[in-house]
Order: sequence, then structure tokens, then C-alpha cells
Amino acid sequence: MSWWREPPPRATWELRLQRLGVALLLAWRLPALPVYPSQPFPVGVATWIDFSALATPAWAPWLTAAFAIALVLYVLGRAMPLAVGVLLVLWVGRGALASSQGGLDHTTQLLGLVLLAQWIAYLRAALARRQGGLAVAAGDELAVDYSMQTIAAAYVLAAGMKLVISRGGWIAQLPYISSDVLKLHGQLYASLGDAALLARGDTLADLIWSHPLLTQLLIGPTWLLELLAPLALLGRLPALLIGLGLLAMHQGIDWLMLINFRENQALLWIYFVNLPWLASQLVARGRQRSAIGAQPQPSRADA
Repeated sequence: MSWWREPPPRATWELRLQRLGVALLLAWRLPALPVYPSQPFPVGVATWIDFSALATPAWAPWLTAAFAIALVLYVLGRAMPLAVGVLLVLWVGRGALASSQGGLDHTTQLLGLVLLAQWIAYLRAALARRQGGLAVAAGDELAVDYSMQTIAAAYVLAAGMKLVISRGGWIAQLPYISSDVLKLHGQLYASLGDAALLARGDTLADLIWSHPLLTQLLIGPTWLLELLAPLALLGRLPALLIGLGLLAMHQGIDWLMLINFRENQALLWIYFVNLPWLASQLVARGRQRSAIGAQPQPSRADA
């Protein structure tokens, strides 16, 4: 079913918990996206579609109801092409509307791509099911596989763009991120009015500029980590290791630049680290150790 390989089998409960994780992520983040009445500087898909209707007050109850119903259907695994399609339109529409105000917002992009990949996967599974009686679970497995491929491709693209923009000198130019640190802290100060942000930005920028080699050694490997993201497709353990590495990278970015990609990190927890599977493995090992410890030990007389 996959374009270049068969997705690995997954338990039904694992697939459902992963869908629950995505549903909770959408339920948390979609209401937090700002709503604007117009898109004065349309970008991306907004150059073809006017999403300002999503901000119409008269539509709000209907959109909320459609969102809630789609989330329930998504978690239950019912009418998936329709459910994912509704979630995709709402998420991408709100994201495009927010990015069409004169400043790009990249936080919605990866989740939007994952929803698009899942919609394609469920459409393919539905067509295959009509032709050859494909099991329902195969569509869920394909959606997870497409999601992981999309996430890995996004990080490879990020690594490639670093090289293109820097003309191959990204690692050598890393000490210059001190200016970005100053700029971002200054922007937050202008928004929040907290003078401590300026002092923090100055301290971090001085630290980076004073230790260029250390900066390259600490931050440079993140480029290779992004480039190696497709290794997560080789199995659960590689996915776990790559996922934890990328999460550590995001935490470092958040600490240094005060940029938090919440959606990206949540998707890594759901699909790469795979919290449902990881929790099941920890529970199984705990039970195995308890069972071994409960076995009667041979006495000296028996020996």
C-alpha cells in the first residue's frame, strides 16, 4: 500500500491511541490560533482560496460542531476520508489565514502536511478496500506510515534549506546566530515589555560570540540529526532514538531562541517516540521482572 514499502503492522489499540493524541493536539491548538476577519497579504493556499469566511461569526457554531464531530469520528476510526478532510480544511484554513496578515507563521505547517498525508492514505485505503476487501486497520497503518514519512521529509527539507540559504556554510556561520538571538529577544520585549528579556538576549548573544567553536560543536550536529530523520522509518527503535534527538533539538531552540514548535514536538512524541508503544513496553518489562521475582527460589535442601 505504501509508495515504496509496506508499512509495519501495528496493534489496534496503538493506532487508536495515536489518533487520540492527534485529536487532543488539534483540540488544544486549533482554538488557540488567532482568527482574523480578512487576509490582506495572502500566502500559500490562501492565494487561491479566501479563508476569511472561517472568521464569520454566523459560521462559528457550525464550524465548532463540524470540528467536534470530525474529532470524534477520527478517534473512533469512522468515515476517515471525510473526518480527516474536515480537520485538514479547518487547520490549514486557519493557519493560512493567520499567515496572511503580513508575517509568516510556520507553526501550523507540519501538522497540516501530516493531515494531508493521512487524508491521501485513507483515500487510497478506501479505494483499495472497494477493489480487494482491504482490512480497515490497513488504512490506519498506512496513515501512520505516511505521517512518519512526512515528518521525516520535513526535517530533511529543513536541513537542506540550511545548506542552500548559507551556500554550504551553515556550520561555519553558526556564531552569527547571536544577532538572531538579540533580534528575537528584542521582539518579545517589544510585545511583553519585560526588560529581563533584553538582558537575557544580551547575555546569550555575548556567550555565543565569545565561544564560536563551542557553538559550532553544540549546535552543528543538529543539522546531521535532521538529515538522518528518515532512519526513523527503519523501525521502532531508530524512530525512538531519532525522535528523542529531535525533541532535544527543539528544547535547545526553545531555550536559546524562545521559539516553541509545539505541534512539531507533539507529533514527534506521537509518531517517532510513540508514547503508546513505549508505555506498553515499559509495562510489559515491569510485569516480566515481577513474574521473575515472584518465582520460588530453590532452597539449600533442594540443592
